[in-house]
Amino acid sequence: MKSLLSCIVLLAGFCLAADSPYGTCAHLQRWEYDRASEELKQMKAAGIDHVRFDFDWDALETAPGVWNFDKMDSLAVMARGNGIRILPILAYDVKWATPAWKHLPEFLNYVGTVVRRYGDVMPCVEIWNEPNLQGFWRGKPSGREYASLLIPAYRKIKELNPGITVAYGGTSLIPLDYIEDSFKAGAAQAMDVMCIHPYRCNEMPEEYLASDLAGLRRLMARYGAGEKPVWFSEMGYSTVERMPYLSRVLPRLFAALGMTPETTTCVIFRDVDFRYDTEGLGFRIQDALPGLKAVRPIALKELKRLAAGTDTLLVLPDNESFPSEFLPDLTGYLRRGGRVLSPGGLPLYFDLRRDASGVLRKVQVNEKYMKELHLGWYTFWTRPGTPKKLEKQEFAGPHDDGQETLPVNGFRFFDRTNLAAGDQLEPVLYGRSGEFRGITAGVYHFNSDLKGKIAVCGNLNPGVPEKKQAEFLPRTMLIAFASGVERIYWYSFRSTERSRFDGEAHFGIVRNDLAPKDAYRAYRTLSELHPAGSTRPELRSDGPLYIANWKTPGNIPAAAVWNIAGEQTVKLKIRNGRLSAVRDHLGREVKLSPENSVLTFSASPGILYFSGVEL
Repeated sequence: MKSLLSCIVLLAGFCLAADSPYGTCAHLQRWEYDRASEELKQMKAAGIDHVRFDFDWDALETAPGVWNFDKMDSLAVMARGNGIRILPILAYDVKWATPAWKHLPEFLNYVGTVVRRYGDVMPCVEIWNEPNLQGFWRGKPSGREYASLLIPAYRKIKELNPGITVAYGGTSLIPLDYIEDSFKAGAAQAMDVMCIHPYRCNEMPEEYLASDLAGLRRLMARYGAGEKPVWFSEMGYSTVERMPYLSRVLPRLFAALGMTPETTTCVIFRDVDFRYDTEGLGFRIQDALPGLKAVRPIALKELKRLAAGTDTLLVLPDNESFPSEFLPDLTGYLRRGGRVLSPGGLPLYFDLRRDASGVLRKVQVNEKYMKELHLGWYTFWTRPGTPKKLEKQEFAGPHDDGQETLPVNGFRFFDRTNLAAGDQLEPVLYGRSGEFRGITAGVYHFNSDLKGKIAVCGNLNPGVPEKKQAEFLPRTMLIAFASGVERIYWYSFRSTERSRFDGEAHFGIVRNDLAPKDAYRAYRTLSELHPAGSTRPELRSDGPLYIANWKTPGNIPAAAVWNIAGEQTVKLKIRNGRLSAVRDHLGREVKLSPENSVLTFSASPGILYFSGVEL
């Protein structure tokens, strides 16, 4: 096999930039290949020094012993020419060796072939992608099985090239049980870096990211890997357009509840202590249902005293979470005849709880609390025969004869499994696939120990406005860096935009035509003002106000300030240094002058950066 050394000689005068924490994910070897050279230049212009993409086994070894390196050779040269380092994902399978973990000789031959050919141009490799998901693992996920693949791959790579950094395959979210199972089988000692994909979906990065990372660190420490780096090999927010479910479903749910918008006061949560907000990233009840009588925010502790009535509707967030500490208050409200709306997914799929140190964590609990709420649900991974995709969703009732349909995205189904005697479930919306028909929205009418009603809509609607994506990107990165994360590969660089309502198609920070979104500008601004070689940020908060301080190379102080609750006038004293510039999260200059070493300004969800000072 011809080595890439001949290509490297041509680039001998070019030196890669110093290592940095800034990376991105792209599918350069797939649909983006034709414009890969342009994308790499655009990445570098944003301060991005690392790119992650699949070195698909089946694309490289097209038949046993038959290899095709043309595309990967080309990408390796292009990346090096732009001063960008590749994190290749070594993963998946070939038709003669699947699943890979049961065909280790073939898989290790693939790994060895890639390392021998590209070891001089790739400083790190990642073994698999999201091995805790069935679709990627090619079977029921198992931490022990993943360890049985990772350990020999690690040994093979180190045997061939000890200088290559071997990364644990980035997990979907932070599944501590799965990771611990793999650590028990030896995975903690068969990696140089721990990779995760801690997507937040319908929540702000300030909510649980830092505490989730602390939990991962404690687990790593228990298995002797506490000092190893943590990377986000994927992290991002999709800007997919939110599907028009609620504006069409809510009037029917209201009718099933026996309520009318103009006589209804919607009670929403706005709780700073638990960072729990009904109207979080993209959902506002007033937008989905104009004409409400009133909207009234309460804290979680006020739920215990909330009066139930036929003109009051308690509205939960659409992020499937609720703190179980307040579950008795929620069921008490239902016993008093209260009415509740769960506008997306399940009302308590995730529990928000404090650990022994008082830190909030988001814990997936599945059906744990559903019986207490008399709710029943299922989906394709809990009930065999349930479709993974729907052909359409149609309203119940003879008034439209099933002709009106809604577009399909993510969904949960509801059933009568946990109903008590006297309770009823009234269907409002069905999802259909062939002969299958399941309830995706409806109203539970209780006449047992519970006396109220819960309106549910199982459609998931992830996605944030482009403005939010641009705000969340640098906030996520600064929180992660402050928590000790050493590198982030933002997912993703370019959007496919193949479908209006497909979340996967809109994660990019540039559009399909490579036009920058605001998130691209936010990335470039962060990489300029917190450049490679900066110190780890020191992050503190005062309620919704967040302040990060760091030193740039040359020991120059810098700071970032943002407020997650909206606009707020703040006064901050300059602790050290002299203010040289102020820029917003998109890089625009902001005119501010201190008075007696005090800065007065409006803090908002978009970061303000202060160069030359510690705040």
